[in-house]
Amino acid sequence: MQTKKKDTKKTILEVARKSFLDKGYRKTSMRIIAKEANVTLSNIYNYFKNKDEILEVILQPVLRDMEQMLARHNDPNYATTQWFEVKDISEIEDFKEYVKFIITYREEFNLLFYKCSGSKYENIKEFFIDKYTESSRAYLQLMKDRYPEILQFLKEYMTFSTGGWKRLMNL
Repeated sequence: MQTKKKDTKKTILEVARKSFLDKGYRKTSMRIIAKEANVTLSNIYNYFKNKDEILEVILQPVLRDMEQMLARHNDPNYATTQWFEVKDISEIEDFKEYVKFIITYREEFNLLFYKCSGSKYENIKEFFIDKYTESSRAYLQLMKDRYPEILQFLKEYMTFSTGGWKRLMNL
């Protein structure tokens, strides 16, 4: 019985993902992926141009969802004092969504931030720190304009947000 093309592509992606997580992008070769996926090396190229394209397909969902989350976060309709008014932030639906997002993509974050050396994503941490900082500044300006009474809180938040992320990411 012949393996369906859809199943072969899925197997290649699953094997590559596991290998990238275990060995890192740099130490995973197309030969390793082919061997572990039980396909010929030439057959992989019927599905993907190169190893970078495989990595891109694997990371596409987390990158797409991160972009959507940042875009929504900067939407003027999102700017509310709800985050500052509750005693327990776990009561906020957006907080629950962020936690779910992190849990859902935990392995992809590990791959993206720590295992992509040698790929086009090897400097992605710096890119996201810069993007998050820019996004946070835009959000905070919106909040400052809309709610001038919380200016001091926003200054403290911004200090942590930019410096804190860099410390958390060991930069």
